[in-house]
Amino acid sequence: MNDPQVTSVGEVLIDLVSERPTKDLSSAERFVKLAGGAPANVAVGLARLGIRTAFLGKIGKDSFGRFLRSELSGYGVGTQWLYDDAKHKTRLAFVAVTEAGGREFEFWEQDPADQHLLTTDIDLDAVCRSTIINIGPFLLLHPRTRKTAFALARHAVRKQRLVCFDPNVRLSLWKEKGEAKEQYRAMIGYAAILRCNIGEAKLLTGAATERDAVRKLLAMGPRLVVITNDKKGCTFSTNASSGSVKGFTVDAVDTTGCGDGFLAGLLAELIRLHTPIDDLSKEELTGICRTANAVGALVATKRGAIAAMPSTHHLSQFLRLNV
Repeated sequence: MNDPQVTSVGEVLIDLVSERPTKDLSSAERFVKLAGGAPANVAVGLARLGIRTAFLGKIGKDSFGRFLRSELSGYGVGTQWLYDDAKHKTRLAFVAVTEAGGREFEFWEQDPADQHLLTTDIDLDAVCRSTIINIGPFLLLHPRTRKTAFALARHAVRKQRLVCFDPNVRLSLWKEKGEAKEQYRAMIGYAAILRCNIGEAKLLTGAATERDAVRKLLAMGPRLVVITNDKKGCTFSTNASSGSVKGFTVDAVDTTGCGDGFLAGLLAELIRLHTPIDDLSKEELTGICRTANAVGALVATKRGAIAAMPSTHHLSQFLRLNV
């Protein structure tokens, strides 16, 4: 069996999403069970786009964990590095899709299985045969998994693999805002590819403008920084070039996972081009980001992140119709 081209690392969890748009979580009455978690969403998005992908993480040895393993493997994601934890439960997240089109999250498990992924669980050399290692931000929440995340990032850099990081900032999960910023910045230092939204970019750099934020982020070490701005599209920056790419207008049903879909599209195109990031032209980067924008837009047209990830055929059809 060929090695995965991308390995996505971190949390896979159960999203219990409000069945109908509601004012907030307290007023939601019924929930739909869906597979979720940013790195898992990215893994499925990549697999749907024809990229060999594996997921590395821990789930509870419980019914929810069995459901998640089945979901990932059913979408073609390799689960050889998805470990069962008999002592800790699978993470649950309650999500309210609000009437205003936003989302409200509340995470249920205080000590979930994904927070027990240890360095000793991982064959670093095997994982780092992947071209890209996408490291999920929830690993940074606990010193135990933080150690694992940084060990993997360091090993990937030594092996000349590309580390990808999307901070997906959730300050409510941190005890100290300052510690959160410190850990996010530390991981950015290992990342060759960084995706974040405008608010996250400004928060992590203290910059007042997007331009200053990008300049500071590039100075931390990434070779490609992509800033997304919802339906408006995105901007990309390397040390050699920069540009902006317009988004697509769609009838949005649920924006959950749009950023993860965007990242999946971005990584899939980088894999396909097989060109070093520093050698990519502005035209190539524009094309990569246009495809990523399209994947993010398509995710918004269906409920749930994983179920909404488009296939290669669906994506190609969408791009042809939106020249």
